[in-house]
Amino acid sequence: MQLLKVYSNKSSFRTVEFNLNKPNFIVAIQKNPGSSENGKTYNGVGKTLLVRIIHFCLGASVEDYKVFCEKLKDWEFYIDFKIKNQLYTAKRKTNEPEKIILNNEDLNLDKFNKKLAKLCFSIPENILFLSFRSLFPFFIRPKKESYVDCQKPGKSVSEYQTMLYNSFLIGLDVHLAEKKYKLRQEQERIRKLEKNFKEDSLLREFFMGNRDVALTLADLDEKIKKIEMDLKKYQVADNFYEIQKEADLVEKSLFEINNEITIIKNNIDNLEKSLNLTPSKSNTNLETLYSEVNLLFTDSVKKTLDEINEFYNKLLSNRIRRLVEQKNQFQVLLTEKNNKSLLLRKRLDDLLKFLGEHQALDLFISLSQKVSDLKSEKDNLEKYQVLQSEYKSKDRQTGKEMIELSEITDNYLVEIDKATKPIKNYFRKLVKSFYPNSIAGLTIKTNEGENQLIFNIDPKIESDASDGIGNVKLFCYDLSILNEGKNHNVEFLFHDSRLYDGVDERQKIIMFKIISETFSNSSKQYISTINQNQLTEIKTSLSDSEYKNFIENNIILILTDDADVDKLLGIKVDLR
Repeated sequence: MQLLKVYSNKSSFRTVEFNLNKPNFIVAIQKNPGSSENGKTYNGVGKTLLVRIIHFCLGASVEDYKVFCEKLKDWEFYIDFKIKNQLYTAKRKTNEPEKIILNNEDLNLDKFNKKLAKLCFSIPENILFLSFRSLFPFFIRPKKESYVDCQKPGKSVSEYQTMLYNSFLIGLDVHLAEKKYKLRQEQERIRKLEKNFKEDSLLREFFMGNRDVALTLADLDEKIKKIEMDLKKYQVADNFYEIQKEADLVEKSLFEINNEITIIKNNIDNLEKSLNLTPSKSNTNLETLYSEVNLLFTDSVKKTLDEINEFYNKLLSNRIRRLVEQKNQFQVLLTEKNNKSLLLRKRLDDLLKFLGEHQALDLFISLSQKVSDLKSEKDNLEKYQVLQSEYKSKDRQTGKEMIELSEITDNYLVEIDKATKPIKNYFRKLVKSFYPNSIAGLTIKTNEGENQLIFNIDPKIESDASDGIGNVKLFCYDLSILNEGKNHNVEFLFHDSRLYDGVDERQKIIMFKIISETFSNSSKQYISTINQNQLTEIKTSLSDSEYKNFIENNIILILTDDADVDKLLGIKVDLR
């Protein structure tokens, strides 16, 4: 893939046409260098915007271009490019950013990117994350953050994805990478399940070591069997509580009637005592009593005493008759109460027997629920037991497979050492052009850690934390991927001017020499935006012929801050 031209439906746009057989520089010039006049800077003339437009035309997500499309309504952007001598034109409208027209074929973003992926990369089937949009940024870094780490040109992604993308472009076996990724995912899945079990209130004590699962399961079995046996014996009575209520009433009635019987018996006893206490005095007794004290009754007195005695006898007879009648009445009542008591006792016995043989429905349901709860608890513990066994087994198996995979990877890296030497040597050669006395190189080793990464890919320059050295490393790495990388048909490299920020002028001169030597009369294409001050820094250290050969002859577009028409869009617009 090489870029041919970027243009628009708007006449104000500065069309950019690229050379195929020599470097391409887009230079940003400030009309009055050092001027502090508002808006007169290198920023805003369209250098970085050109990169955004290229990504826009080549399938970048709509989400990243909302403001862009809002501020540039009715704009259409085109890019002409070729892949293996086949010409393509991609057209994308800001009013319809959801689709791209490729050689007059309307495609949604997904279909467009899948088509470009097949044209530009040799992506194996069923390998997650590898796509046109994940790999394309290695050849045209889209953002400021893209220039921080040479291995991370695109959006922020996982460490695994970063390793996968770089492995693919270097030519390493991505199936090995995916194998460890899946092993680690399985390991993490099992551990997550274990964590979820640990957070369960029932199982927390087992994980804390305070209870034994096997013993608890045995105890639960006993409880379940006992309750189930009790339930089999239970006869459920729908009217259990009505029977119980009746039994309570019968018991109360029986208690009351027994109290009445006791009272009746007491009354009978009192009547019998009264009958036994009848007086036995007579007139003869009175006469004898008085004669003893020398008192004699007259005939009239005797007559009166006889009358009194007769009256008394009548009273006594009436009293005895009345007491006997009362006693008889109580006897009859006692018999009635005793009979009623016997009937109540029998009814109470029958009711109590029924209640003893039957159970209430809600009690039966309660016991059934208890059995269900115990079975659920037992089921959870058994699942935990299975999981614990599965975890230990799978954890051991996964660990074993990871060790085996590390051994396989070690052997694999030895076997492909010859195949990876070109890119390693190329990277080292480029770095040595800048730092001949520094230890540098591209190392590829097996990552044996308990993580998702199978390869440790390390493009290293001694003291690469120093200012500017990181930029040099990025420059060398990108050229290595372009010229010695694998699995791609991309034959261009685009760098933003920020690559040269902070780089020593001597290193910048080496960069431009390498660019000139590598891309003059080459099948590969190099494109870069450059600020005027960056060129000024190196111009004094180059001869006129060198400067002309390295720089001037390769300038394809000059953007200035002098007027809006001299900027890329040709108009004034704030796209922030």
